[in-house]
Amino acid sequence: MINHNFKEPFANYSFQTAPEGKYCLIDVNLIDPNPDQPRRLFSEESLESLVQSILEKGLLQPINVQKKADRFQLIAGERRWRACRILNKQQIEAIVITVDDQNRAIYALAENIVREDLSDYEIGKAIRSIENEFPSKTNLAEAIGINRTDMYRFLAFDSLPDFILNDLNRDPTLLSRTAAVQIKKILDDHQNSSVVLASLETAWGLLKDGKLQQTHITRFVIKALKDVYELNQVATENVLLNENGSQIGRVNQTEKYWTVQLNVDGINEQQQEQILNFIRELLNEQSGSVAS
Repeated sequence: MINHNFKEPFANYSFQTAPEGKYCLIDVNLIDPNPDQPRRLFSEESLESLVQSILEKGLLQPINVQKKADRFQLIAGERRWRACRILNKQQIEAIVITVDDQNRAIYALAENIVREDLSDYEIGKAIRSIENEFPSKTNLAEAIGINRTDMYRFLAFDSLPDFILNDLNRDPTLLSRTAAVQIKKILDDHQNSSVVLASLETAWGLLKDGKLQQTHITRFVIKALKDVYELNQVATENVLLNENGSQIGRVNQTEKYWTVQLNVDGINEQQQEQILNFIRELLNEQSGSVAS
């Protein structure tokens, strides 16, 4: 069971529905899915379990639909409707209600939160789809039954790269909101650098192959960044100085020091003096620039 920590979602929200729903039996083939359905994945295992439950106990609760011309549109209960179709039932128990377009997505999200386990990604997409129906993020968070901080965790998915979002659209259970926040942070910290994106794509591939846990994705990316940094350091830290094919010294660079090492056998006294004078001139130029 997924724990999203919702507290009485939409308990204080007034849905604009008909005062009394009309109970009836409806031909399952006259019902169309809700375009605002937040659930993107209907697992075969979950549906099979529901099918067995309906076989043994019947449909315990009717679905909710609204009239659309000569057909009906689902508002809530798509899993129950799908299960009845699997059972080749001709009709399904339903309550016909009236919900305007603005409230349809809100109603569907509320029903799914209360009755069914949605993935974090599905909830994030659903929250984004209804946010304009509330005057502020605070009002939206209160209506859903979570605090603003956790709501923003659900919305972190929006900041993820397309190669992750495309996979989440196919399997929304791949990533939790906590891992999404971690990935968003490292992308923001490094301004979506090509190195971060490349290592993140590698980590994502490992996750899909079952070789990396989602909580270790950012750790993988940070290690990759460190490896690249160390390689760049090696390339700049040790610069060899050669003369006529012979090494006469090296330049070594660290975070605090820039050191030139010269073989005394490779330069004469006059050259040593010229080097010292050159360094003094550089320092004097720097001092003059700072003073001006």
